[in-house]
Amino acid sequence: MRFRGANPVYSRMGDIYNEDGMSATYGGVTRKTGLLLAIIAVIALYFGASLNFEGGIGIAIVTVIASPIIAIISVIVAHRKVELAWIFSLIYATAEGIFLGFISAIFAYFYGADIILMALMATFGVLAGMLFLFSTGLIRVGNFFRKAMFSMLIGLIFAGIILLFMFMFGGLDTEVGYSLYFGIVVLSVIISSLYLLIDFDNIQNLVEAGASKQYEWMLSLGLVVTIVWLYIELLRLIAIIAGRRK
Repeated sequence: MRFRGANPVYSRMGDIYNEDGMSATYGGVTRKTGLLLAIIAVIALYFGASLNFEGGIGIAIVTVIASPIIAIISVIVAHRKVELAWIFSLIYATAEGIFLGFISAIFAYFYGADIILMALMATFGVLAGMLFLFSTGLIRVGNFFRKAMFSMLIGLIFAGIILLFMFMFGGLDTEVGYSLYFGIVVLSVIISSLYLLIDFDNIQNLVEAGASKQYEWMLSLGLVVTIVWLYIELLRLIAIIAGRRK
């Protein structure tokens, strides 16, 4: 059996036959997801707390530049080599923890530490809400939904590229540029939230198909990637709202 999903971690996964006598379970995916999130949280807290914005942070900046590259490579390898998914999931969590620690520390430095707690509460609130919508069947994930979400994701990527060029040439300093940035952030929050439904559907499909237990790491990694994406977008959105109130 072959399985294809919208999340790049799940796509082109190849054969999922249970060859080791043990099948993936919801409990296994949940525990591994919790472990990866815990690793990210601990490393992010340590790294963010150790930063000193008043002094030189050159080494930290180099580390932060390298960490997302390592995280992306880890996702790609885990996606293509399921037998190595466990180790590269842990590598991803470590690298992403460093990156999130730096990003969160920057936002906390400019907007106060409360913004981090608000973003975390909002992230897990959205996660719970999406899980409720999926489990009750109020929103069903079909082929049309997947294609629509993929098209929106591609559009979001192009919009991000446009924003990057606008930032380079000072376009975001204008009222129109700022409004465009705000709109794209809101759209990104919506898209990342809805992508959780695709993750849940992918997990359900693989578990019910009797996939080998080693796929639990890949499934957990895919869900964590989306959760991290959602957290970053919510952090940006809350920062925009906080900035407007000043």
